[in-house]
Amino acid sequence: MAGTVKVKKTTKHMSKAELQKHLGNEPTWDTELALKFENAEFEHYLAESLRYYNTHFSSKELKKYVVEWVQKNMKLSKEQLALYIQSDAEQTTMSLCGLVKAELAGMPMREKNKQYIVESITKIIEAQANKKVKAEKKKEKPIVTIQDRLAEKTSEIIGEIEGEVDNAFLNKPTANIYEFITARNLVQAHIGKVKSHFQKQIDEMTLVVEGKDDQLNEAYGFLKNKDLKRIGEFYVKLMADLDSYASVKKASKKLQVKRPQNKDKLVAKLKYLKESKELKIVSVPPIEILGAQEMWVYHTKHKKLGKYVAEDRGALGVKGTTITGFSEAKSVQKTLRKPVEQLAAFTKAGKVALRTFLKDIKAVETKLNGRMNADILILKVEQ
Repeated sequence: MAGTVKVKKTTKHMSKAELQKHLGNEPTWDTELALKFENAEFEHYLAESLRYYNTHFSSKELKKYVVEWVQKNMKLSKEQLALYIQSDAEQTTMSLCGLVKAELAGMPMREKNKQYIVESITKIIEAQANKKVKAEKKKEKPIVTIQDRLAEKTSEIIGEIEGEVDNAFLNKPTANIYEFITARNLVQAHIGKVKSHFQKQIDEMTLVVEGKDDQLNEAYGFLKNKDLKRIGEFYVKLMADLDSYASVKKASKKLQVKRPQNKDKLVAKLKYLKESKELKIVSVPPIEILGAQEMWVYHTKHKKLGKYVAEDRGALGVKGTTITGFSEAKSVQKTLRKPVEQLAAFTKAGKVALRTFLKDIKAVETKLNGRMNADILILKVEQ
């Protein structure tokens, strides 16, 4: 990357020619030299550092360094520090992360930079505290979930069926239970609860018929054999209707096939380089990424060859301008020293050779972050 400053643990200052030798590496600073920079020169090198961190990292990866800086430079209470640590990584901007990382790389932090970090961290803590207060207030209010509403509706249906049970005991006409629960659209998941409720009554009536329980014999002594037969037939019909309803519900659920999303729309916003005339390479259509297991990319600006590997038992996908479903541990990239030659070899390599292609490149391995842009070629996709 142009204009980076290489740190040296000696008193010798580096010339501009020497600085240019470190293009592409993480920006590091000669602290003594940087202390003598004019504002414009300092801001130039700082901008280069921030650009590097923004390109190669995410705030999720760098937040831990900001936490260490906060512990060292800000007098926060344990509660305030905990609130910052609990905040979403996205709230810590890459500008914050870049400043902290640049200081670790030797940049002499200027007062306005420190003030910016302190003010930003303070705002994040305040926002997190407000979020916590709102969450606690929300907890105080009883939340009625969809499950609660369904359970309440099921209880109401059980109560109405109990009325039909009473009619059976009193030898009054009973409703058609199948039509009854169909009209009330009983949820399939709650059919078991209804059956379980009335199965207890059936078990009790079975004991009455067998006459083996003295207490039940006394409680239902008013019932004659013809009454027990009528009630028994009602319960048999009740359970049969519940089973029939469950079967119909299950069958209709299978018919409700979810309409697949339009693949072209899924990749419509993805940014990538369609063709590199210099390298004579045309990108693979991004629609092929969907459901793939591997994806090879080349960043033409930073000369980095990378391979995305899908999570175990998963597949690669696309959301907006980002690749999803990849393993953060296995998805890596390396800088190519001779891109034209190495990419030509890559194009000719078969599946066996590709297994170790990236590993054989002598360069520092860095993690891919899923972000795509107009400088990235999609070289190969494996299903």
